[in-house]
Amino acid sequence: MQSSTRAAMEELDCLLVKEQSAQYQISPTLLWNLNGKDNKFSSPLRWRHAICDWYYDFVDHFHFDREVVGVAANYFDRYTSINAVSLDDNENALSTYHTVAVTALFLAIKLHATSCEVDDLQELRNRALSKILHGTPQPKNILDMEMNMLKALEWSVNPPTLHQFTFMFHKFPPSREICAAYEFYIYEATRYQVELAIYVPQLLAEFKPSIIAFAAMKNAEEKIAAGNPVPTTNMKLSCKALTSHSGVVVDSTVVTRCQILLKIVCPELPDLERFHEAATHGTSFDMQVDRHLMNSPTIVVTFDGI
Repeated sequence: MQSSTRAAMEELDCLLVKEQSAQYQISPTLLWNLNGKDNKFSSPLRWRHAICDWYYDFVDHFHFDREVVGVAANYFDRYTSINAVSLDDNENALSTYHTVAVTALFLAIKLHATSCEVDDLQELRNRALSKILHGTPQPKNILDMEMNMLKALEWSVNPPTLHQFTFMFHKFPPSREICAAYEFYIYEATRYQVELAIYVPQLLAEFKPSIIAFAAMKNAEEKIAAGNPVPTTNMKLSCKALTSHSGVVVDSTVVTRCQILLKIVCPELPDLERFHEAATHGTSFDMQVDRHLMNSPTIVVTFDGI
């Protein structure tokens, strides 16, 4: 076994152990039916969607890796569940939500923000944290909420993330034996889906991060296989190599259900041709979450009528 593969397996083992003890809790008012019934958004859920939009905009502005959004959403969801934040549709509830949301991002950036686009990460973090504090009418509220949040979360602030599993699954051979364009597409399309999944508490509450990432990867592979049968064999071998690992327990029924729900969240993956062109010319292609996808729940008004 190659040392790189062994290292990947050991790292994946650590993530899977951490996942078993990481209980993702969601306030019931933030859950909605992904099966096509009663898709009416409560005000708290509308607020959470707006919060996720703001998270992505803020993180993109400072060129942080988008993984930090998943961490902030994790803090936000767990805190609002544990502390039973008032969810009445009034100004006090909105103010509380705002403070919790801002603090969750503040803490996530402080602990987890990374970037491949800047030389001085610490300076960038300081600028972002300063922007959050000085952009708030009462900065002391954020600092007070930070301590309350840490205590409520019992200082468990390193949750396994969807992005971590996406990256680890991508490192398993023979996925890397697929041609560059397909390999690139599978990784980016998987990230694309998990970034959208963060908007949907139902997915985060029902499925472990490893299952969501695996299902998203399967959706990306199906997109390729539909019109390109040549790489299908290698993709199947890749999944087999991954699921044969002792720590990865995949229930096909659960994965299939997760795939279906991800397809509701993201009904159409971006076209492969864009990735072929990028890989052929050796250029980078940054697939950002398109929050304007038709019928995507990230656009509340559009999805509300379905």
